[in-house]
Amino acid sequence: MRVIVWAAVEFVVLAVLAVVRARLWTYGSDTGTFAQIVADAWHGMRNGVEAGSHFRYHWSPALAIAWPLVGLTHSALPLQLLQAAATAACGPLVATIARPYTGKKLANSLGLVTLVYPPLLALGFDEFHELGLFTPLVLVMFAAADRGRWTWFALAGAAGVGLREDAALTLAFFGAAVTAIAVRSARTRSQGRGLLDGHAAQPRALAIAGGGLALASVAALAVYYGVIAPRLGGWEPSHFYVYPFASGPLSLAMAPFTHTLQFVRAVFTLGRLTYVLEALVPLAFLPLLSPWALLALPGAAVVLLANSGYVWRMGDHYAALWIPWLIVGGIMGCATLLERSTTVARRWVLTAGTLCAIFLIAFDPLHPLHYLHPYYHDLADARRAIECVPKNDSFATYDEWFSATAASRPRATIARTGGVQYLVYADDFPDTAYQRRLRAAIESAHYRAVCRFGHVAAYQAGDAR
Repeated sequence: MRVIVWAAVEFVVLAVLAVVRARLWTYGSDTGTFAQIVADAWHGMRNGVEAGSHFRYHWSPALAIAWPLVGLTHSALPLQLLQAAATAACGPLVATIARPYTGKKLANSLGLVTLVYPPLLALGFDEFHELGLFTPLVLVMFAAADRGRWTWFALAGAAGVGLREDAALTLAFFGAAVTAIAVRSARTRSQGRGLLDGHAAQPRALAIAGGGLALASVAALAVYYGVIAPRLGGWEPSHFYVYPFASGPLSLAMAPFTHTLQFVRAVFTLGRLTYVLEALVPLAFLPLLSPWALLALPGAAVVLLANSGYVWRMGDHYAALWIPWLIVGGIMGCATLLERSTTVARRWVLTAGTLCAIFLIAFDPLHPLHYLHPYYHDLADARRAIECVPKNDSFATYDEWFSATAASRPRATIARTGGVQYLVYADDFPDTAYQRRLRAAIESAHYRAVCRFGHVAAYQAGDAR
């Protein structure tokens, strides 16, 4: 109950911050993009930023479940609140998983550490992404498999497999690991406390569950990459895995054998090392004491092999591909220490909590000072200018203005200076390449002002009706 209370407090804090950010218009384009994706969930998940179906970028059919949050409210805020709730739920889930292995007191301590674990907490504060829901789904699957709650395992597994293609990839390995434990338990006829100590109480049921999860994950990947992505023009994020020595994910996977030195120089960098340390140090390296942490490797590889530092920057949603497995490894790392000494285990968990607090103070991945103030001084003028644009017409504007209005404007987009019926921009917005392109579009008479409020104006295309 203590962990649940603190989780509720964390949710309230994250929810208040979400409301503040929504009012200040500081959510970037991703929140608006997902609002459009979810609003169109049953018609192809089309959105303005991706200029078509979201399936060109990611396999996310599970997002259709969230349709009522946007479809009934015409707001992106409920998605942010859902992500905040998912983050806060991880603390009680960790305490639930840990209790049979560590006892009540240490389990509660691990749950509280989870609530202040910086990479996870950053997900709750960040713009909405489907991966923001992945960690609690993983933890539900672990708890369900450990206790033989197969309905919960199936529901969480189905949602996880349908959340994103890289999430499905990691779940294929998890399913294989669960099946291996079940087979070993059946052969040795050994039973322990449950899944996490490596001995299944119900080996046959566990083998079916693990095998089913692995097969479902592989099937989803085959359908997505073999059928859906090719019909939509290919998998757009493949450019993240293009190097001078590799032309895509499969080529990059072979690069350690075909271009060893080039691969090592490109991938083993200081930036990637510090990123990994930002995940491990706050947990006091507890996950490394358990083989369960090995499940973090597939997700970590997806992130660390990307050619963009944006992907392996702590505070972004990509970390959710591998930190859930570190959290589970931390639980069993604590259980391993407990077998040696209760005092050592308690001190190690206390150290982890202290390190989490230090990281939140010194290296806060939430960056609240950056997001908790408006980027433009007169949002009232921006709102009035956007209201000049008919709701069903296409228009382009800045990331944050798009995100604040996208849930009710299905044809809104960003970073366009042509091909849309309207532009909305401010003369005195900070100078950027996009701002200069906007100005050039206006000066070339492709667009003309139809209304102006202060320094903000709505411009209509010259050939628009």
